[in-house]
Amino acid sequence: MIAEFHYQIAWRSRSAHPGHHKSAHAGGGFEFYGHASLLSYPDPRHLDVHATLNDPFGQFMVRTFRQRSAIPVYVIADLSASMMFHDKLERLADFAAAVAYSAYRTGDPFGFIGGDSQLRWELFLPLRWYRGVALELYDRLRSLQPTGSGTAGLAQAAEYLGAQRALVFLASDFHVPLAELSTLLDTLIHHDVIPVVLWDSREYRHLPPWGLMQFIDAETGQQRRVLMRPDLRHRFLRAFVRRRRELRRLFMNHGREPFFLIDRFEADALTRYFYQA
Repeated sequence: MIAEFHYQIAWRSRSAHPGHHKSAHAGGGFEFYGHASLLSYPDPRHLDVHATLNDPFGQFMVRTFRQRSAIPVYVIADLSASMMFHDKLERLADFAAAVAYSAYRTGDPFGFIGGDSQLRWELFLPLRWYRGVALELYDRLRSLQPTGSGTAGLAQAAEYLGAQRALVFLASDFHVPLAELSTLLDTLIHHDVIPVVLWDSREYRHLPPWGLMQFIDAETGQQRRVLMRPDLRHRFLRAFVRRRRELRRLFMNHGREPFFLIDRFEADALTRYFYQA
């Protein structure tokens, strides 16, 4: 079953399509916007007697309200080979399907863009109001066999987001240099970007204190045999703690707290992320 979460934005949508979110447009909502003459907004149901009596020009005045509007919602996903580590790709499938389903339930259009060193057009979903795409996206991502390296292709994604401000979920393990990541975030500066950090605790937390281990770089194919010992295990743990702190600082400097998705996706945790911020 596809999970659903709830999200909100702090900015006003400029979309003309009715929806769930705060809007910059006047319309048939419930948020009071101001007063206008009856000639400008011919809706006598909202006639304001007090404002009419106080109008210096003697015009009939009506109350105006802001409408609620839709917003574009995207997932931009890292599909490089590093996402093959254990269940990362399955967690990405869970998450992306949940975004697609939640956008549909909220009344927002949804789009999906994935890539590694280049964009993966076979998985591209243009921005639309989809009905049953969540399960299809889930199946396509679960059956994917990533072989590419890097995330350079994701820097092209901004070209396909359109000019209207969008809510963008940027999902990756972010095992890339911080300078490269900062450049990627700069390309998305006009949008509301939610960084979703996909990690697996077996990468660092569940390493044995002793033993001969073989590490394989999924993107380069390079292998290295290491004698694991307590001090080296602690160095791995400290490196991930330091990386988490660096990522948080970088993302906060670009406007958003990251959402860490470790081991499994919990829709309620993502809802709390939006409503406790």
